[in-house]
Amino acid sequence: MQSTAHSFHGQFLVSMPDLKDSFFDSTLVLMCEHSAEGAMGFVVNKQTEFSVKEIFAQLGIEDGVRLDEEIPVMSGGPVEPQRGFLLLNYPITDDVVEVLDGLYLASSPDVLPLAVDDLNDGNALFVLGYSGWSANQLEHEFQGNAWLNVPWDADIIFQIPSADRQRAALAQLGIDPVQLSQGAGHA
Repeated sequence: MQSTAHSFHGQFLVSMPDLKDSFFDSTLVLMCEHSAEGAMGFVVNKQTEFSVKEIFAQLGIEDGVRLDEEIPVMSGGPVEPQRGFLLLNYPITDDVVEVLDGLYLASSPDVLPLAVDDLNDGNALFVLGYSGWSANQLEHEFQGNAWLNVPWDADIIFQIPSADRQRAALAQLGIDPVQLSQGAGHA
């Protein structure tokens, strides 16, 4: 299969009902990279059972005592689920990389103590793992109607509770998730 010229970089991927029995059931994935070599993104609406405060304590980050107990760790995807990432809406240090216009990524544990206030204020998201696709895999999944793409919006990640993020992304297209059904037709 040939790669499409369309890139999903800077898009949200909304899982369709056909992915119901997979890791990606009811997920919203923020796509940070998509090229001929493959794709990479983070699920931004699936919480783990851990709080960020617990993770910081496990890592011995003393500033973590200032964290709100209720800030969840997000499950970014099934790839490297033990690896942590920090998504931010502004660069808190030179050790972050701008992956989308106005979205910054840190993967170094050295950045975590600097992000305590941003996590408390909703300006940062801590995720474990990421979502990855090999060359042409994502394109094949789109052909199978596994995903719907929507332009990304920072407010959805940083202003809307995780349980409501997928619905908010679909609302940009005027779609109510209840109206989505399994199986797809082709004209």
